[in-house]
Amino acid sequence: MRTVEWPEREAFVAHLDRLKEARGFRYDVALAEAADISHSAISNWRSGKQKPSLAAITKLASALDVSAHDLAARAGVAEGFAQASTPTQLPPELEALLDHYQTAEPNRRSELLSFVARVNEWFEATAPRPSEGRPRRAG
Repeated sequence: MRTVEWPEREAFVAHLDRLKEARGFRYDVALAEAADISHSAISNWRSGKQKPSLAAITKLASALDVSAHDLAARAGVAEGFAQASTPTQLPPELEALLDHYQTAEPNRRSELLSFVARVNEWFEATAPRPSEGRPRRAG
């Protein structure tokens, strides 16, 4: 079997499976039909015979209701976009947070965004101001 160099393949396929399940697609054929792509394309991605094209990623993202930039970054094909929304290497905790968001029901997404907003507020409130320099140590 001929395979292509694609280090992100396993992580991309696992992410695709989580999204597929969360959106109620039981089979790759159903997902391919919803995305208007060939089901053999998904099979070829799984086996490593080919990487997804940007056109396929865009259609897939639309069918899964996720960012095409994020999906392209996860697939390792983000070079075709002017700017990917997510770098290809994130700490595992942030990868998990993105997975939770993308696979959650809409009301759970809202709850998660509310929590993230509170974390952002805390981070901004505790970040040193440029004029402050480094935070002082007590003692």
